[in-house]
Amino acid sequence: MDNTFTARILVGVVFLGVALSAQSPPVNVNTGTYVGVLDDAREEMLNWKPGVAQLRVIRPAFEKTATGWKQVDSSSLPAHMVWTVAFDGKDLGQVESEAGSEDGLTPVQKIVTSASLIPTVGPPSQQFAGLLADGATKVRRPLIAISEPYFHDPDGWKRAKLPNEAAGLVRNAFRSEYRHVNHCKDERIIKANWKFPDSALAFPISYASNKNSFLVKASLNAGDCGWVDQPDDPLSEPWFFVAGDGTVRRIGSFMSLLDAGDYDNDGTSEVIFVVNQGENTDGFVLFDASFEHQVSLLWHYH
Repeated sequence: MDNTFTARILVGVVFLGVALSAQSPPVNVNTGTYVGVLDDAREEMLNWKPGVAQLRVIRPAFEKTATGWKQVDSSSLPAHMVWTVAFDGKDLGQVESEAGSEDGLTPVQKIVTSASLIPTVGPPSQQFAGLLADGATKVRRPLIAISEPYFHDPDGWKRAKLPNEAAGLVRNAFRSEYRHVNHCKDERIIKANWKFPDSALAFPISYASNKNSFLVKASLNAGDCGWVDQPDDPLSEPWFFVAGDGTVRRIGSFMSLLDAGDYDNDGTSEVIFVVNQGENTDGFVLFDASFEHQVSLLWHYH
């Protein structure tokens, strides 16, 4: 799920060794389920090396426990694992891995599946490259890997036009979250505490679920105020969750929606974002279906 994602259209998906299989009917929350990310070995590409990393790895990221989702303790994972690779609620195939160490950024597992059988979605690009996108480096699209065959998206998240009513709710929430906005030019403040017009706040990306809830990225046109690297900055392009009952919650900034799925088989969808914050932090963050709880796997380059 990315800026061009829809639930009905999958462009450039390469199914290699794929066999679609049915997900088990939802049961009670399945603990002991691991979620990782099939990702490029980004350490290969540091210092903005041109091209694409040769190796791909599994980054173990999240674990469902009796108390909820947490960052996984990779040392507790089995020495050999079989992961179901998923995208857009569909099974792309399986990847086998063995316990590794780190790729210099996070703990990883080494993939033992033949490279020709590892699923890929779309061509390598700079869309999910994070800090590496400042140079000529490209990365393959990260894909979600689950230790169980739980890949369906029962909440049906998909790109959608934001209704006017929901846009008004997000606009009010934005003004409540960011009470002091500056209007700038050439990195200088030309008007403090700017009461910006509605037309200055755009919603370039929005997703809708089948529960009449929305995920919305907000972008404020306040001029050139300089470098932005803090989520409390109104120019950080924050995301908001609009629940079916109309309540609105700011959930984070510097993010791109990666995928959604019922990774613990409880009948509701978790949502995973890519995080690219400032010039030193990349990673992934998982939200539960309520968007009240989140857990992240982040790394720093220096």
